[in-house]
Amino acid sequence: MNPSSVMLGIDATTGPCSVALAVDGTVLSRVAHARRGQSATILAFADELLAEAGIARPAVDAIACTRGPGSFTGVRISTGVGQGLAMGLDRPVVGLSTLQVVAEAVLQADAAPDGAVVLLDARMGEVYGGLFRRGAGTESTTVAVSAEWLGPPVSPSLPAGQWCGAGSGFAAYPPLAQATGLTGVWSDCVPDMGAAMELARHALARGDAIPAAELEPVYLRNRVARPA
Repeated sequence: MNPSSVMLGIDATTGPCSVALAVDGTVLSRVAHARRGQSATILAFADELLAEAGIARPAVDAIACTRGPGSFTGVRISTGVGQGLAMGLDRPVVGLSTLQVVAEAVLQADAAPDGAVVLLDARMGEVYGGLFRRGAGTESTTVAVSAEWLGPPVSPSLPAGQWCGAGSGFAAYPPLAQATGLTGVWSDCVPDMGAAMELARHALARGDAIPAAELEPVYLRNRVARPA
């Protein structure tokens, strides 16, 4: 993506809404913590940011959106609105991992750790998890060092280095914060598209954007409720 390109990013996978606009190296963003009316809020924020930047919707070159894992409804909203915007504009879409977007936010806020273990509360006595390390060399964004997982709330084995923890899983299961090797825990950290736009731009530059019709949500869980 060249420096003058325009990208719109959206997230609603964990409840709160986050929308960001990247243009000419500048990132504008909005966040709302209300858990109702997310689709309308996302679209309103998108229009606000475009107006603030003096840009019309057709000038957007690509849409970035989180695709999960997260709450079932949130993932559907994030991918559905992202897909709808991309289709309406006939633009490609970059799907981002919700877990990696959380890692981007925490590692930009805390410069000390080498990486982050992200654990999100998945309900039903489980967490969504992922390990992400800071990129090396010219890669300024995070890099996944393991496959993402859904499992019981236990502390994963951590690679060498300094690691912090982030995500709602640490709030839902406080003993996880005692994991050996964690330099700190940010249990209130949620996806922030303002922090994720560089990640999205790297993905677009690598050719990872796809046609909007091919975007698929990532749940990591095949069923969303257990039988009574």
